[in-house]
Amino acid sequence: MTNRLLLVEPSATMRYVLDKHAQSLGFVVDATESYKGAVEALDKQYQQFGTEYTGLLFGWPTAPQIEADELASLLEQSAYKELPVVVMSTDMRAETRAWVAEREHTAVLPWKEYQRLEALLQRLIEIDADDTVAFPGRVDNSDIHLLIVDDSATIRYSLRDLFQLQGYRVSLAATQVEAIQQATAEPVDIAILDFYLTETTGDLLCRELVTSEAVGDIICTVLTGTYSDHIIKRSLRAGAVECMFKNESSELLLSRIDAISRFVRQRRGLQAECALLEEALETMAGAVLVIDSDHRISYVNDAGLQELYLDNRKLLIGQQCEALLETGGPQSAGEEQHSANWRLPGGKTISIDYQHILTQPAGRSLLRFARAQIPIASSAGKAEKKVGNSQAPGTESLNNPLMLEPSSKPFIRQMQWYLSNAGNLDDRVSLMVMDVFVQDVSGQIHKANEYPALFARVEALLQGIHKRPAHVAKLTGNRFGFLLRHREETQVYLLVRKIMQLCIELEHEDKTLGLTCSGSLLSLVDKKGHSMETLLKHVFKGVELVSSKGPDQILLMDLRRMLNAYPTK
Repeated sequence: MTNRLLLVEPSATMRYVLDKHAQSLGFVVDATESYKGAVEALDKQYQQFGTEYTGLLFGWPTAPQIEADELASLLEQSAYKELPVVVMSTDMRAETRAWVAEREHTAVLPWKEYQRLEALLQRLIEIDADDTVAFPGRVDNSDIHLLIVDDSATIRYSLRDLFQLQGYRVSLAATQVEAIQQATAEPVDIAILDFYLTETTGDLLCRELVTSEAVGDIICTVLTGTYSDHIIKRSLRAGAVECMFKNESSELLLSRIDAISRFVRQRRGLQAECALLEEALETMAGAVLVIDSDHRISYVNDAGLQELYLDNRKLLIGQQCEALLETGGPQSAGEEQHSANWRLPGGKTISIDYQHILTQPAGRSLLRFARAQIPIASSAGKAEKKVGNSQAPGTESLNNPLMLEPSSKPFIRQMQWYLSNAGNLDDRVSLMVMDVFVQDVSGQIHKANEYPALFARVEALLQGIHKRPAHVAKLTGNRFGFLLRHREETQVYLLVRKIMQLCIELEHEDKTLGLTCSGSLLSLVDKKGHSMETLLKHVFKGVELVSSKGPDQILLMDLRRMLNAYPTK
């Protein structure tokens, strides 16, 4: 960083000598012959960032002078008490020694010993190796986008130069309108707002930026030339995280922005982790809603919003669950599936099947739910689910020629519902059927259900992969069915690969036995009107075909190609 000295000395000869000597030591020197000029220079030094003075060379007058006394008084004020001062004196009068003794960061240097200036400045300014690398000439902060808003072109461009030197991406705005345009055109991480703008104030612009959905995640700081308490309070109350001052050093300003940048990066990491958890939660648990111990809804994932036909979670967050769910709130916690009519914002009612899980020790309730495949009708004041011969419209009953397990009936009904309603869903739905086998030490392949203890672990694993009711079922002896909801086709390919990997890598006690699997995948999006029996036979034939070609593969029936459980290198 440039070290700049302010030199005040009425004598032209002495001023010239000291100016040249200080420059030879690597300092930039602003020299003035008048004490009044030095006061003005100190007052204006912060109009451009990076031009503040590292130290002051004070040519002490040989006789009392009013302007010199004013400069000395100014240097005693709190704003300048940290500024290193070297008093250049031709004598050692008592008043000179007294002023130096009372002020910190101050030393006296006789004019005849002016060549000692370098050592004295090093001691006062503390220029050491640590300082020279504190702010390297160029670092990579290109992942942080700054927006500087100031109606002073001088300050805008000086700040831009300062931050670009540190590797930040910088945009500039001179007005409130330009600031909003810049922030909405491209994501901004940190906005540095001058408090007194021509048409508004920094706190009002801050509030407008942080509350605007079009702007997104932005952190605002306010820059002011005054330490006034009311300005600081207004800025912080408006949502600013920092109130910075124009008379701060460049090092301090950069340190503040560097600290905020670390927060921005940490927030990005947390957001990425939350997105990953959201995806994992949706895959493993489906639609989820969380209720706090005070009965307020605190969270709903994207899958939950889709099941409830909502597009904004703000409509739910903070609401009392009794006001939206069934009267009295969710039913008792446990493994049991409940059915209810839920009241949504706006008065709409939707039929829901859900499981209530109580988390400990937080006392929160987690509701895992899905839209009921058959609506719940009120009868005698109670909600009952229509059962019996009811079936989804537009489908036919399954006569079970494939010898399906009786426990698979809810799965088949859910599949029927998807076939009938595929055009009304935001998600895509695919049917996956997978056989699980055991390979013994000799390499022989057996159906997994021939090993009851191991098969019980396999079934528990596969049944737990998808927590939506009736979305996973044991169809026949060693054969499982999965109804997989996804947004893009590529997502379901990754999902089925992960299911195969979980099955193959399942930990079990008998290390002489290995698990393998094979299956087929068929999209249900465009299969409306096809009979259940035809579709299941089609998928079952795909599984048999894969089993004849080798283990740990799945046939993507729509693409007519194989997908290995592990990516081929």
